[in-house]
Amino acid sequence: MNMKTQRIVWLDIAKGIAICLMVLGHTSIPPFLSNFIWAFHMPLFFIASGWTTNWENPSLKIFLKKKFKGLMIPFFIYSMIVFIIESIVGWNTLSHFVCRGWEGYALWFIPVLFFALICSQVILKITSVKLRYILCGGVLLVGCVFSYYRLYLPWAFSSVPFATIMILVGKQIKKYQDKISNPRMAILLSLLVLTMVISHFWRLDICFNHILPVIPLIIGAVAGSVMIFMFSSLISRRSKILSNAFMNIGLETYVVLAFSQIIIRLENEYCSFNAFVKYLVMLIILVALVIIKNKINNKLKIKKL
Repeated sequence: MNMKTQRIVWLDIAKGIAICLMVLGHTSIPPFLSNFIWAFHMPLFFIASGWTTNWENPSLKIFLKKKFKGLMIPFFIYSMIVFIIESIVGWNTLSHFVCRGWEGYALWFIPVLFFALICSQVILKITSVKLRYILCGGVLLVGCVFSYYRLYLPWAFSSVPFATIMILVGKQIKKYQDKISNPRMAILLSLLVLTMVISHFWRLDICFNHILPVIPLIIGAVAGSVMIFMFSSLISRRSKILSNAFMNIGLETYVVLAFSQIIIRLENEYCSFNAFVKYLVMLIILVALVIIKNKINNKLKIKKL
């Protein structure tokens, strides 16, 4: 624990690893590796949100206001920037954007996270544990029906039920923080094998709500996420260089989420870089964007981005 910020260092490292895997998962890597990454890279962020969110005391109104400020205000700003770029290049129109949302762009994650957090808070406000489990089952059933009939809602809202379950799982996993932060290698390797086996047979795609068969995919998502948590805990103890690198990336996942894909797409469209140079240029641009973002926040003396 970083006592100055009250942040769990290895959890930030895990987010850094996951966002790097997200970028890697959208490249032309072999399908078996892509399926393995997709099994847990986005669920990890939902689970981490459930873990780190303060679920106690705040009224739904206060909770809604806080999450809107922290998630949706930057989302509107970053979405506007990316949409303007796409419009200039001719890749998107306002009508398509309003009706469909971000579709495959990673920015789909933010509004889904926002509404899933609200759904989770509503469920957790219910005092009856039995009724909570019934509601969770109902929410998951809705997500499965959407997936089975391929009912894709604009802005990836059909993914909210599955995301809600992942967030609630994250809240429960927090109880095992000591075991996760002090991992045994045998457990870590077992989780790795379990995730690989499940991803070999089924591919999880939360963006388009491809979540069936739901039970093995939930198991794979949780197993893969916990595996990364444990691995991150080991890194935090054994390598200061890697810890600092992944932790800093983990603290800036929003910028990577918002701009990595549009940068790569622009490079593919207008440049003939090889893969190494292409991703090096993307890294440099993302670092510059983080610096600009921090300067704007410092200038405003409030975190808006």
